[in-house]
Order: sequence, then structure tokens, then C-alpha cells
Amino acid sequence: MPDFYELLNVPSTASFDEIKCSYKQLILQCHPDKLRQLDDPNPGSEAQNSDFNAINAAWNTLKDPIRRKHYDAELLQSKFQAHSNIYASVKLDEMQRIVVEIEEDDDPSASSSAQEPDHPADKGPATMWSYAYDCRCGGQYLFDGPGDDESPEVIVECNECSLVIIVKQPTTCK
Repeated sequence: MPDFYELLNVPSTASFDEIKCSYKQLILQCHPDKLRQLDDPNPGSEAQNSDFNAINAAWNTLKDPIRRKHYDAELLQSKFQAHSNIYASVKLDEMQRIVVEIEEDDDPSASSSAQEPDHPADKGPATMWSYAYDCRCGGQYLFDGPGDDESPEVIVECNECSLVIIVKQPTTCK
């Protein structure tokens, strides 16, 4: 996958205006009409046309916030797959389903003597379901479960080491 940020000479954190400025400078340098004006002996060379097309493709992707977000996700995914820190690729149903208790924060303005024990359901930990997968280091990969996003794969880090797993979520038809 080509790195559009590198192609446009901007960091991945660049603003829209920075990307636009860099695009305009680069496109002027390799535009076929501009090269003809400079009496280039080979104005239609494939290398120059491919540079021009690649810069346009980068601009068309990065100027649209939605396409840029998808591109950033794909770029991150490809970087993770290029490294050897992926321990496994697992399906969600291969993970162990566990109960996680979450302590409720007490209201610091209310004193314990002023509270009446009329509502015992309001006290105690809240529970939610999560998923766990054991890592070879002895740690665990903890995943809160499918969210609202529609990505079929999620990268989950180990809580003890630098390894990651790719969790393949079940796809739902709408």
C-alpha cells in the first residue's frame, strides 16, 4: 500500500491546509503541461505521468475526511501486518467470555452517614461482559466486544507485552 503522506511530503498528523499546500506545490512540479513548457525532451514519460497520477490519487483520498479515516485505518493495519508482533488471528467465538465487575465511583459530595440504605441496588459493582484470550507471555488480550463500528477486524494489545492479536468479528447483514 502506498504511503500517501510520504508521497505528499507531509506527516500523518498534517491538517487539511498543510496537505492542500503540499499537493499544490507537487502537482505544479510534475504537471504534464508544465513539463511541456519547460521544453522537456520527453514530456509524456511514464514515470512523470505515474508521479502525477499518484499525487492526484493521494490528494483525492486525503482531502475527504471519511476516505482519509478509512485510509489511515488500512495503513495502520498494513503496518501491523508487516511487523512480526502479531501473535494470532482469532475469531470472537474462540475467545473466552468473562464477566468484568466495574466499581461505581462514589459521589464525593455525599457523606456515607447521610446516605440511607433504602436503595441497595444502587450500591456495589456493575457488571459487563468482555472477552479474553491468553498470550504466550502469560498476559491476556482483553476485548470489550463488538462495538458500533463496522470493521470486521480489530487489533487488540496484550496487557503484559508488545504482542497483538487480530480479532475477527462476526459480520452482520443490514
